[in-house]
Formats: sequence, structure tokens, C-alpha cells
Amino acid sequence: MTAQPYNVVAELDVPFDEETVEQLIDPIVDYGGAVGRSELGRTEVVFTLPADSVRQANTTALAILEQYPSTLLSLRVLTAADFDRLTETTELPPLVSVSEAAEELGVSRQSILKSIKSAKLPATRVGDTWVVRAAVVQARARESAKSA
Repeated sequence: MTAQPYNVVAELDVPFDEETVEQLIDPIVDYGGAVGRSELGRTEVVFTLPADSVRQANTTALAILEQYPSTLLSLRVLTAADFDRLTETTELPPLVSVSEAAEELGVSRQSILKSIKSAKLPATRVGDTWVVRAAVVQARARESAKSA
């Protein structure tokens, strides 16, 4: 059998904050890992690993996820091709960087990072980079303009 890429999506019972994200990204960074919020609002890790079968991918995914002290709430393992087919039907919302969010809101980059850290601004960590939904930034900009 030839190894192929499998994508793993796991929800964890852990708060979504900057410190937790830092801890969660470490075990999966070499697997193209990302940490964010699931559709249910839970903390979610996503990563890709090579395996000869879905059984092997599940076993490897569980071994990686055992590094986390938090409870595993759900696990989904799909071939990368199937994962891509599913995500193609779900349009990814436009995202902006921390710097772009700061520029649009007229604040410093540090201010945006503080808002992310304090969970006042929802964001997703992809590798070493934070991204924010453009719609959230635009809504905040409109709110600021109204209150000014």
C-alpha cells in the first residue's frame, strides 16, 4: 500500500485562548497544523499526516492527540482528497492578518493581539500566524464609526 495524506479534525475540551493555542500548535506544527474554533464553537485542531490506510491514520492521529491533556470530544479522519472535496463545498470566509485588521480598525498590531489574547476578537491560529475573519473586522470598524 502507498502512503497518502489524511486530514485530521479534532475538537478538544479546552478553552480557546492564546496560551492554549500555543500549547496546541506545538504537537501538530510539523503536520501543517492549525488551531481554531469548530462550527460548534469548540477548540479545534486540524492537521495532515501520511498513512497507508484510514486505520493507520486514526491510530497515528490518536497517538498525536494523546499529547494533549484535554479531553478529545470528536475526531474526523478523511483522505486529503475527500477533505478537500468537502471544504470546496464550504466557502472559506475572507481572512485578514493581524496587521491588516489593525490598519482597518486604526489601532496598533499589539492592540489586536491583546484583543485576541483576551478573547475579545475571535481569531484562528494557522501555524505561527493569527488570522481574523474580514467580516468581523469590518463589523468592528462600523461599530467604531457609529460610536465616534
